[in-house]
Amino acid sequence: MSQSTASATKLFYNAKIITMDPRQPVAEAMALSEDRILAVGTVEELSGLVSRETQRIDLGGQVVVPGFHDSHMHLLHWGLGMLGVDLTAIRSVDEMIRLGREFVQSNPDHEWIIGRGWNDEDFAAKALPTKEDLDQISLHRPIIFTRVCGHVCVVNSKALELAGINASTPNPPGGGIDRKNDGGEPTGILRENAITLVRRLLPEPTVNVLKEVISEAARAAAALGLTTVQANDLDGAGTLSMRLDAYRELAADGKLPIRVILQASMPTPGDLAAYLEARRCYPNLGSHLTLGPLKLYADGSLGARTAALGEPYADAPDTSGMPIYTQAELDELVRLAADADMQVAVHAIGDRALAMVLTSYERAKQSVPGWDARPRVVHCQIATREQLERMAAMGIAADIQPIFVPTDLHFAEERIGAGRRVCIYAWKTAAQMGIHLAGGSDCPVESCNPLWGIHAAITRQDHKGYPPGGWHPEECLTPMEALALFTTGSAYAAREEAIKGSLTPGKLADFVVLPKDPFEVLPDELLDMQVAATYVGGKQVWPEVEG
Repeated sequence: MSQSTASATKLFYNAKIITMDPRQPVAEAMALSEDRILAVGTVEELSGLVSRETQRIDLGGQVVVPGFHDSHMHLLHWGLGMLGVDLTAIRSVDEMIRLGREFVQSNPDHEWIIGRGWNDEDFAAKALPTKEDLDQISLHRPIIFTRVCGHVCVVNSKALELAGINASTPNPPGGGIDRKNDGGEPTGILRENAITLVRRLLPEPTVNVLKEVISEAARAAAALGLTTVQANDLDGAGTLSMRLDAYRELAADGKLPIRVILQASMPTPGDLAAYLEARRCYPNLGSHLTLGPLKLYADGSLGARTAALGEPYADAPDTSGMPIYTQAELDELVRLAADADMQVAVHAIGDRALAMVLTSYERAKQSVPGWDARPRVVHCQIATREQLERMAAMGIAADIQPIFVPTDLHFAEERIGAGRRVCIYAWKTAAQMGIHLAGGSDCPVESCNPLWGIHAAITRQDHKGYPPGGWHPEECLTPMEALALFTTGSAYAAREEAIKGSLTPGKLADFVVLPKDPFEVLPDELLDMQVAATYVGGKQVWPEVEG
């Protein structure tokens, strides 16, 4: 325990405190001084820090863990999705049409109809929706429904018309327009950068609307025990300045209940220059908001068959995916960030995309020898063993999403081929090689419930217990390793291990109260476990407290 002579402002006791600090793994009490942890230990050990003014909180035998930290998600996009059609539960195109019609009828003033969450892998027919399907919802209002992965969307004829997409429209660089068998007329399916042709037409929400949806999503995240999220939110709805203003105003007014590290998808050198200028203008936005790394996309998703593979897809041999950049383009963006001593996190799902990312990182390190900003690979789903060894040698962290496995295990090997010599979702292998792993969700692609992510990391099963014993069970993590993904691991990836990740004296008092010990319950109990309370900087943010 700390030998500090300061007095505690709060004392939490009668608890099992899992610190994630190997020097003192478990404690029964924790003293706070303002927003920091003053000491952990027994009640007797902490008694000298308690004064008359100390607020004492009896946790009734519950369990405390460090605040959950999602290393990669889309908080703003999650909130914006709450304004549209929720397509996550549909199991057919007919259901999509029905929900779309209901939304149109109940929202007569919406100029555009947006929705997200459909997954053709859940459809009995496994067929992609088309513009004709969406035309049954409306011929007069443009519609854009985004696939669960975010890398494919379907639009109706009105949206195609407004975007000027027709039989003669070429595929944009890094994007694809699906066409009918004659190779001309668009089907309504747009992939990767082609989505921008329609999305750029969406009405820009006001700063006030952005603030409302961010607040709503942040409260929902706090209810799940998230105390920090790394949000890839500086692209999409509104201009860069509008998105920054929304976040800045919320932080300045004390209306961000959780801490947010913004990841910035700046796809061109000009966009990156604008973000670097914003970072210079706002070097310190307070304790709840940080301008974080450059976030790039090297490829798409496995579900949409746009992840860039080293060999053709086993179930679609006419394609091997879709790199977003040429090697030279990716090299330039990474080098520019390295020149500014900025961290970079690149989305790479396929092994061909990963090869490009590793090459860019190697070249940037050679060009800027002093660059040590912990480059990261987001997702890192499919890799060769040699690529993982290169990552370990270069100190590259991997932002993994265990919550993907319950969905992807049903089709991943069909996509890439069971006999291919690659590592898939190889978390244990990567950890044993010394690769630092951070846990995220990519929400709203999947739920950002960290307990669900921990369950997936431990079991590698879906929520029905399939497959028995787990999918590639040799890659299952222990409960301690799984919890570390969403605590110490994410803090390390963000270069914040000195202030977050464990309940250690001197660190921020960000923690979660759970009804049971996640190390002692059966893994399936994690799926139904509810967070009892969430604290950020020693203040209870969930359940919300009046005043």
